[in-house]
Amino acid sequence: MFNSLLDEEESREVQACSAGIYAFENDPANEMAIEVMKNEYGIDLSTHRAKVLDADDIRGAWLILAMTEEHKRMILDIYPESAGKLYTLKDYAEVHEGGPSISDPFGGDYETYKLCAKEIETALMKLAEKVFDNKE
Repeated sequence: MFNSLLDEEESREVQACSAGIYAFENDPANEMAIEVMKNEYGIDLSTHRAKVLDADDIRGAWLILAMTEEHKRMILDIYPESAGKLYTLKDYAEVHEGGPSISDPFGGDYETYKLCAKEIETALMKLAEKVFDNKE
């Protein structure tokens, strides 16, 4: 979603990558997530495949954003060297509604996934403003 929000100039400067700590390598995106992203945002996740977060990801990133506080703690436990560049998405984007974690839609219906996507979109819009307004 973040990459789709960027304009052409911004996308040459910054690229978001996705990796999970609970992911099973090469698993497809959740069917409900695919449906919501296609219908609500015009984003095709049908070819998305999960990637497990690894040490190369940690070393190569200048910023790491976890969806939840629990994910952040787990990443810090495994990769303590990530401490200076690891935040929850909402904390880094300075979105304070609903606490520091993105809600987990797993097992929910279409509306649950849609609300989660909107929560992520709100944080990503603020993230984009923060990153690109401070790039000078």
